[in-house]
Amino acid sequence: MAMSSNLGKSHPWFEICHSRPTSKYQVFIFPSAGTAGPYYRDWDKDFPEYEFSIIVYPGRATRFGDKVITDIKEYINQLNTGLLPFITKPCIFIGHSLGSVISFALAKHMIDTKTKNHLLKLLVEMGRGPPHLQDPDIPYEQMNDKQLIEHLKEIADPSAREIYNYPDYMQMILPMLRGDSKVGNELLENIPINLPIIVYGGEKEKNVDEEFLNRWKELTTKHDLFHVRMFPGNHNFQSECQTQVLQALKQDLKQFF
Repeated sequence: MAMSSNLGKSHPWFEICHSRPTSKYQVFIFPSAGTAGPYYRDWDKDFPEYEFSIIVYPGRATRFGDKVITDIKEYINQLNTGLLPFITKPCIFIGHSLGSVISFALAKHMIDTKTKNHLLKLLVEMGRGPPHLQDPDIPYEQMNDKQLIEHLKEIADPSAREIYNYPDYMQMILPMLRGDSKVGNELLENIPINLPIIVYGGEKEKNVDEEFLNRWKELTTKHDLFHVRMFPGNHNFQSECQTQVLQALKQDLKQFF
């Protein structure tokens, strides 16, 4: 039976990729800066027991008119009421870049406040070093428009670079990207959480190498379950190498479910 899309019909804070009321598990994907993560919409195809949802940040997609959040505490405050009540099954958070910061901060909040933390089983963090360490890239808000556009082209999936050649589009998303950058560069406390963390990275991303990604281990007490996987792509390797990433994800989830 074909899966019926439920995109655009769910809660403002997340979009369910394909509704699966009888699924055993939930997966919540936290995208990177400036995007609504459209390439995640079919990730659930080979995961029949999981219901995948994409977190929708204010200022994009169905929330285009909403004010962009520039503070991690405000993200947690809003997700506390906008997402946590809808976690009803064992779940996984997957975060990419900015999303890895938000997903980790939310996981720590859940554990600290004992709010649905018994349902959160795993963090899969991608494309960023641990948020208690300074991101080695220059913050977007410190780049001029030309520098930022060139940077975006450099780290983009080659199949998607053309979009950055459209001035009207860039003028629309540059303020959003700079707001997102403020959140992504807030340093979090170096306090490990009692939750497994697995990390994925792109081999071509200059400043986020395997050694740096391995420092996520400092933020988990589950050292025996921690590992890093590298893929032959740049910052957006999860789009460039989608098949390999999903194969790895399937293998990793078998450890826990």
